[in-house]
Amino acid sequence: MPHLCRTARKRLAASALFKPCNRGAAAFALLAVVCYGMLAGCTQTAWWINPGPSSRVQYALAHVSPAVVRIDVVMRGFENGTPETFRAIGSGVIIDRKGHVLTNFHVAGRARHIEVTLADKEHVHAVRVGADHWTDLALLQMNMQEIARKHIKFRWAKLGNSRHVQLGEPVLAIGTPYGLSRTVTRGIISNTDRYFSATTIDGYETGWFNNWIQTDAAINPGNSGGPLINLRGEVIGINTRGDPDANNLGFAIPINVARRVIPQLLKQRRVVRSYIGLHLQPLRGLAKFYKIAENHGVLVSSVDPDSPASKVGLEPQDILLSVNGRPTNCRFPEELASIRRYIADQPVNSTLTLVIDRPGSTGQPYRVLAIKTNRLESAVAPEHAIVELGISVRRLTDPYLRARRLPLMRGVLVTGVRSGSPADTAGLEAGDIILQLNAQPVHNVHTLQTLVTKLAKTKGEAAVIVRRGRSEKTLVINLGNNS
Repeated sequence: MPHLCRTARKRLAASALFKPCNRGAAAFALLAVVCYGMLAGCTQTAWWINPGPSSRVQYALAHVSPAVVRIDVVMRGFENGTPETFRAIGSGVIIDRKGHVLTNFHVAGRARHIEVTLADKEHVHAVRVGADHWTDLALLQMNMQEIARKHIKFRWAKLGNSRHVQLGEPVLAIGTPYGLSRTVTRGIISNTDRYFSATTIDGYETGWFNNWIQTDAAINPGNSGGPLINLRGEVIGINTRGDPDANNLGFAIPINVARRVIPQLLKQRRVVRSYIGLHLQPLRGLAKFYKIAENHGVLVSSVDPDSPASKVGLEPQDILLSVNGRPTNCRFPEELASIRRYIADQPVNSTLTLVIDRPGSTGQPYRVLAIKTNRLESAVAPEHAIVELGISVRRLTDPYLRARRLPLMRGVLVTGVRSGSPADTAGLEAGDIILQLNAQPVHNVHTLQTLVTKLAKTKGEAAVIVRRGRSEKTLVINLGNNS
């Protein structure tokens, strides 16, 4: 149709200029002029006239680029037990008229101060509405009073459907690589269903419940949180990571993952998920060994101790056939995320019905188990400083202990020790678990801080019992020489 418009316009214009001036020709000429004027209106929409690649790119950018923002954040971190403040830059995209901005958790999920720069270079402050490190997504909101006071007008982008993304489809990545705002890179969809095993970003688990969109559009540091868009001007992914050792090997979170997360972040600031303690493995190459049909169930590779799964008798090498009647067929790694997500999406403390096959067992091989879910918890807890001791600490979590095959216990994990501090002098090390201070049990960070504050007032010394590896040690901390 664009080619027909262009051709028709030329022909009609030529007819009006060169046809003999008889009555029919005059009428034809008049019609030509009218049609030419109508067709000239087509020039107002570039994609209507020119279907070429550059025009489609401009069309997509016109719809999304005004909604892309630069995000400057101030974060608090710790280095060898010492609190430090550092700055970082990322990208984001405005998604609605209320000024909500979608970005990555690793960009703004832990930020103490957030500033957004819009397409017209205006700066406004923003707050974190919610964050979810499991999907590496965070939702911000611009200060709408500041927006109104500065008379700032902004646009928001349309979210597409990542289920419709196709291999080889042209895409654009927009963001702030290395601080270079409003940068656009172009490429294609290299893979629509990329799987990563045991992925973490900054120590936080991520990507457990989704696969990734792979693209060769350049994604560099600073692009994180910016949109991956198609040529229809729709956001189909959130750019998250690139491989610095590869040539344009980038990955984005599918936008349908964000569609599921955003309502929960708006409602409760986080996403609550269920946990049963199963670790799963695809059955590719193993079906014949276990004497089961191909594409029939998923292998239980391990079971967390003291988890809901272990309490109902699930064991490694079991074949999980279904959950609540939903088949769990998994032959390839890319199929694991959907099974994990289905379990995680069930309400916490709900009862799931699992059907398992235990190869080699005598009697009836199929078993039906009822299992009650717990709440999913991260191995990583927020970090705090105990200034008097010169250490940084985290709450001890069950997943942290399970990952290191340690018994479940109460305590506080030491994450860093300042050189020359009382803790350093006493011999505390990063990785120690503080169990007792001054013969008092240390259940959490608040308890430890309370005990240390009392000890600091007396400038005395106290015995500290720590778990180091699989043994316990007693150390003496002296706060009389606090440096």
